[in-house]
Amino acid sequence: MMLLMAAVLMLTAACSKDDDDEQPVNPPAAAGARLQVMMVFAPGQLGDNGYADGVLMGASSMELPEALGDATDTIDVQFISLYSVSDTRQALKDWAATAVHPFYDAAYERRLLVLTEPYQTAWLADVKSYLRETDEVLIMKADEAYAQQVAGTYGLGSRVHSLNFDMSEAIGLYCDNIRVTIHDEEYADLLQGKKPEVVIFRRFNAQQNYYCDGMEDIIRQKLGDEVTVTVKALTDYAAHDNESEEANVSYIQTAYEAAAQFDLYFEEAGYGFVVADLGMCNAGILNYMMGSPLFNYEVVMIDNDPYTNGYTAICRNGHYAIIHWINGWMNQPAGAMPRFTMYDSSNVTHSLSQVD
Repeated sequence: MMLLMAAVLMLTAACSKDDDDEQPVNPPAAAGARLQVMMVFAPGQLGDNGYADGVLMGASSMELPEALGDATDTIDVQFISLYSVSDTRQALKDWAATAVHPFYDAAYERRLLVLTEPYQTAWLADVKSYLRETDEVLIMKADEAYAQQVAGTYGLGSRVHSLNFDMSEAIGLYCDNIRVTIHDEEYADLLQGKKPEVVIFRRFNAQQNYYCDGMEDIIRQKLGDEVTVTVKALTDYAAHDNESEEANVSYIQTAYEAAAQFDLYFEEAGYGFVVADLGMCNAGILNYMMGSPLFNYEVVMIDNDPYTNGYTAICRNGHYAIIHWINGWMNQPAGAMPRFTMYDSSNVTHSLSQVD
């Protein structure tokens, strides 16, 4: 107690010395970050080292000084990745209702909610009443029209944004690979004079998820009447009405069975091509390929890290895109970021050796 009193007296003396001179005033240390980013992932969305994992890696690195660039604020990055959709939606609602820093008795001045898949925007119905005028929403893999629709539906105006990826270069390379293959004499015999088929195999159907990557348009533009384009959905093969982890395991099994069905189908129809956009459930096709090398169709994986040989893989890397976007958001007032941002991050992760 005597030491404490002595310290107080010394401080008092120091402050009272030369009272007439203006003393520099040091502002108190900030009580935690003023800005917060909350990223929401669906059950089973993380773990394939593809798009979602890259987005999480990029956002998490925003807490490092070297990623902040010219930003003057510090930032807290948190994420939700739970077992079921119901748990995820409840956690999101709890977050939206509490804008106070978990360790400091101070509210965040601004918050950014990042929805990593377009279908998650339906969950805004749970939280729209809790979002403040300074809180904003970023929808990944969505275009300007979709963001505009969401903004109007939930009354969020200019505080809804979208960040998408340009897949045209990577898908275009795959189309070049298809053209080389189907004009090869060896495969012409397999086709038996039939038009080759390209199947775009999605995780969800168009009613369940909004796809705006332009993949189908690019394939039709590049290959025209040379191929038949068919779109199928994994949910057409599996009877699951939720996105729990258990359902995700079942979807992986369903993808395995679908890979086998494609093999039988193309054995009869002639050589074909499959563009698999299944996220983590691409593991089902990979498991099939490990045990049964594909001879009847070539598959390209979207948003998947290739760890087997003998196929082509394309991966969207959201790492740098999300860093750049959040950095811009930190340096502008609420609602000032563009409604829509396109980032060219498509890249081929397995050599297309047949492309000239």
